[in-house]
Amino acid sequence: MKLCFYNDEFKSIKEMSLPVSDLMIQRGVGVFDTIRTYRKRPHALSIHLKRLEESAKSIGIELPVGKKRLAEIIREGIDRMEGEVQMRVYVTGGDVFAGGIFPHPRYFIIFEPLEKAPKEDYVNGVVLHPIDMERPFPHIKSIFYLPAYIGRRQDKEAMEALYCPAGEITESSSSSFFMVIDGKIVTAPTERVLDGVMRQIVIKLAREAGLAVEMRCPLLSEVPRAQEAFITGSIKEILPVRRIGSQRISQVNGPISQYLQHLYAQRIEDYLE
Repeated sequence: MKLCFYNDEFKSIKEMSLPVSDLMIQRGVGVFDTIRTYRKRPHALSIHLKRLEESAKSIGIELPVGKKRLAEIIREGIDRMEGEVQMRVYVTGGDVFAGGIFPHPRYFIIFEPLEKAPKEDYVNGVVLHPIDMERPFPHIKSIFYLPAYIGRRQDKEAMEALYCPAGEITESSSSSFFMVIDGKIVTAPTERVLDGVMRQIVIKLAREAGLAVEMRCPLLSEVPRAQEAFITGSIKEILPVRRIGSQRISQVNGPISQYLQHLYAQRIEDYLE
């Protein structure tokens, strides 16, 4: 079952529609955020909604309703669903752009059964395909994902495209990227990428555990000497990488990846709301 909240009501997603005049449809103007549950409780809900609000403000949109009301709708939607849930909260550009802002945005929330990556991906790792570009407006969680889809066409095994402007690895299309080099966890500085919620948690856990975290863009040229690589996201958690383009990672789901997975599993409760 899939539900959608729109125009102050819950309905089947098949019953919902967005006006074709909306700038989300006509020009790709909109932001979103993805949230999941554990034990039917939303994970890091406040952090996600704050990021949604900041992304919207960055492009000239004020949230149509407050974060408190969004949280109430999300909790009600979770109660209407069976089992664990993943939610995507969208805020659109509406029909008007005037004075540098979008004054009449719309919003809707999609509720679906939680769909994690297959278990074998956590054992065997996933494939990323490098593309020579940076994600547009990396600090904004925009709906614009076209480069990611086009990039994946070149490698049928690729789970996501990997943004690698001039050989610097920033992030993948819907995940944060980490590489382990000489025992250090290397990841792009926050000013170059979307500050993912799981990214924040993983960096915090790693540092608290005494692991070295280096904030710089790892390089494609460093892949041959990388011991491990992994991506993180709210749904996928910590997912190992086995190949980047034609280059294989020497150890899939190695000791650091496994240790971080263990630390995260122990701390999930801290982020449930």
